[in-house]
Amino acid sequence: MTPPPPDRPAAGIGYIVVAMALFSGMDAVAKWLVDDFSIFQILALRGIFSIGLLLPFLVRSYGIAGIMRTQNLKGQVLRSLFGVGAMFGFFSALREMQLADATAIGFSGSLFMAALAVPLLRERVGPRRWMAILFGFCGVLIIVQPGTSSFKVASLLVVLSALLYALMMISTRWLSRTETNASMVFYHALVSTLIGLVALPFLWVSPSPTEWGLFATMGVLGTLAHLAIAQAFRLAQVAVVGPFEYSTLLWATIIGFVVWHEVPGANVWYGSSMLVVAGVYILYREAKLSSQARRAVRDAAAITK
Repeated sequence: MTPPPPDRPAAGIGYIVVAMALFSGMDAVAKWLVDDFSIFQILALRGIFSIGLLLPFLVRSYGIAGIMRTQNLKGQVLRSLFGVGAMFGFFSALREMQLADATAIGFSGSLFMAALAVPLLRERVGPRRWMAILFGFCGVLIIVQPGTSSFKVASLLVVLSALLYALMMISTRWLSRTETNASMVFYHALVSTLIGLVALPFLWVSPSPTEWGLFATMGVLGTLAHLAIAQAFRLAQVAVVGPFEYSTLLWATIIGFVVWHEVPGANVWYGSSMLVVAGVYILYREAKLSSQARRAVRDAAAITK
């Protein structure tokens, strides 16, 4: 019997907004740490604390065999490498960029996902969604401002990070046919931690007690954010909660102003507005087409009875 559709949109929206606040807090802690520590050390210690929090929960829910079982280990590793590369690029860019600026450019990940789904997943993207993708990338250009005195090379790292994030999400769609969510969470945390640990002996800097607390905070915030996202999508449909992922920019702006007195320029607001409009429209079209496809399947099934 088909389970009833999600019917708690307000709760779902609440969870997604909280998740975005947690992610922004994690990024802010990373920005604080990148001046004194290598990205490899940040990834390793964040991963260790994340695994320490996640592993008991995953083992209790799925068992050790359940979280380690995989039919596509190479795919799991590749997906994890995309995720590590995305974090590496974003955290590196935070050395030179305002938190809100980097967050705004990071929204281009949804545009890359829509565009890359065509060659990689054989999904069909109609002319209206292609127009939205191009409109969104115009917003990216407004934020990045190539060829002007305001251009920062670090902004290209965020664009690369968004591309790698999109590849990770496309890999998630592909792997979800055979792999469980628990296994993907576990292997991503494991691979990112191992990559950091390999380089750690050559780049280790001893943290102070306060800095140890910041590393632990990163792990806690990231873990809670992932759990909140899972709960949000369990309680409400993607079309309902998806647009509220863009609340990340609000949180990043607030944190950046309070901690570093950062104020995004007008170009960031204009460009990010275009990105949000494009992203929400793409999400709306995907939800509408998905709904139409499900309705067609139900109608066909009713006819054959």
